[in-house]
Amino acid sequence: MKPTLKEGDLIIYKPFKPSENVISEGNLVVLEHPLIKKALMVKRVSEIYVDAITVMGDNESTSIDSRQFGQIHKSKVKGIVEKIFPL
Repeated sequence: MKPTLKEGDLIIYKPFKPSENVISEGNLVVLEHPLIKKALMVKRVSEIYVDAITVMGDNESTSIDSRQFGQIHKSKVKGIVEKIFPL
């Protein structure tokens, strides 16, 4: 997520509940990595569907995102980033 996030930055996120929260395009979200078990990732929401989202990294030339793994079901979203504390 460079340049928005750098290694060591601290993020605060609001837990996401699909029945209660609204995701907007442009939000940074914390989600389960679709390719690596027990890993989390932070990505920017680029498109919203009824039960899924597509996400993109801010550094499109090197990011692993929905272009590689497709849409993410909303149940895989852990939270919406509210604050970033730079290292």
